Amino acid sequence: MKISIFGLGYVGVVSCGCLAKLGHQIVGVDIKPEKVQAVNNGVSPVAEPGVSELIKESIERGNLVATTNHELAMMESEVAIICVGTPSNDIGEIDASAIEQLCVMMGRQLSEHPAQMFTVINRSTCTVDIHRKLCDILIRESGRVEGESLNYVVHPEFLREGNGIKDFQEPSRIIFGCRSEESVRDILVRLYPGFSAPMFFVSPECASMIKYADNCFHAVKVTFANEIGLLCKKLGIDAREVMELVCLDKKLNISPKYLKPGTPFGGSCLPKDLRAILNVARKEAVDIPMLASTLESNRLQTEKIVNLIRSEGRVPIAFVGLTFKENTDDVRESPIVRIAEQLIGKGHHIMIYDENLSVSELIGSNREFAFSAIPHLTELLADDLPSAIDGADVIVISHRLNDTVWERIRFRDNQRIIDLVGIELLKSHPRYVGLYW
Repeated sequence: MKISIFGLGYVGVVSCGCLAKLGHQIVGVDIKPEKVQAVNNGVSPVAEPGVSELIKESIERGNLVATTNHELAMMESEVAIICVGTPSNDIGEIDASAIEQLCVMMGRQLSEHPAQMFTVINRSTCTVDIHRKLCDILIRESGRVEGESLNYVVHPEFLREGNGIKDFQEPSRIIFGCRSEESVRDILVRLYPGFSAPMFFVSPECASMIKYADNCFHAVKVTFANEIGLLCKKLGIDAREVMELVCLDKKLNISPKYLKPGTPFGGSCLPKDLRAILNVARKEAVDIPMLASTLESNRLQTEKIVNLIRSEGRVPIAFVGLTFKENTDDVRESPIVRIAEQLIGKGHHIMIYDENLSVSELIGSNREFAFSAIPHLTELLADDLPSAIDGADVIVISHRLNDTVWERIRFRDNQRIIDLVGIELLKSHPRYVGLYW
C-alpha cells in the first residue's frame, strides 16, 4: 500500500522502517527539515536500536522517502498514519493543537479529491474527546462521509523505547477502533501481512481507552512494587526476592484474575491483610499512599452501587448472592452485606437468595459478622430464586450462577436488573443495567 506517516518522532520513525520492510511504499512527513534530511540520508532521527539500519535499507530499496510537503504526501497515498506527539499541560490536559492543524490540512486536501476512499489512522495517544474532535474536523473540512469515502481509525501503539522494532514486529495484539469495520477491514488487515497476532476491531472509544488502561496499569505495577520495596527495606527484607516470588504465581498474580470490573473486594483475607500491612507501615513510619488509598477506593465502589440501587426510589430489592464470592458461605466483609445493611437502614424491604448460604450452618466469626450487620437475616433469606425476585422492583446480581438458571427465570419488564458480574443472557432485558458496561 501507499502510506504516508505524519510525524517522524519515535513512533513515526519505527513505523516508517517496519512498514517499509513489510513492502509498503512509505512517505514520512515532518515539519522539521533536519528530521526529513536524516531519514533521506538513511539515518534515524531518534536513538532506537536497529532503526537506522531499517531506514537505510528501505531508502536504498526505494520504498521509503521523507518530505516536509504535507500536500504531496497526501496525494501520493491511500492511507495516512498520524504519529504526532500529544504533550500534556500541568493539569494533565492534552495539547492537541498540532494534530488538529494536521487534520484541518488533511481534510482540505481530501476535499480536492472527493472520489477516492481515504483512510486516516491515528496512532497518537489521545483521549476519547480528542479523537471525536479530530474525526469531526476531517469530516467538516473534507466534506466526506465517514464509512463511505473516509475512514477514521484509532490504532493505539504499544512500543517500548529501546525495544520498538521487536514490539512492532511481534505485537501481543493489534487493535483497530473504527465506526465502520466493513468499509475498512480489508485495508487494515493488509497493513500487517504475515502477522500472527490476533486483530481486534472495536469502537474508537474502546481503542482509545485501551492505551490509557495499559499505561495506567504499568504505572500502578511500578508503584506497587516500589511501595512493597519501601516497607521491605525498613523491615530488613530484600524486596527483589519478595517480588520475584510474587511474580512466579501465574494463576493469580500475573494473570487475568482480579482484573475484571465488577463487585468490590471483600472476604476474610484481602481487607484484613491490607489493613495489617498498613498498620505495620504506620508503626515503621513508612508512607505507602497507593496501598493506603485502596480501602477507600473500595468503599467508594460500594457507595456507587448503593447510589445506583437507591436511584430507583424506596422500592423492594432482591439480592442474588450475599457471600463475598460464589461457591462459598463466607459473608465476612462481603461488600453485598454492607450494601444490604445500608439499604435496610434506609427503609428498603429486601429479599436474599444465595444458593450456598444456610443460616443454620453459619458458625463462628462468619455467623457473628452476618447477624451483626443484618440481625433479621433468617427472615430475609428465600429458599429459591423465583421467591426472592417475585416481589422485587430491583434485582441486584452479584453471583453468576449458571445459564440454565437464568434461562428458566422470567423477569417482568418493569423490574430493574442491576448486574455486578456481567451475565450476557440478561443484557436483552429492557431495564438491564451493567455496573461498568
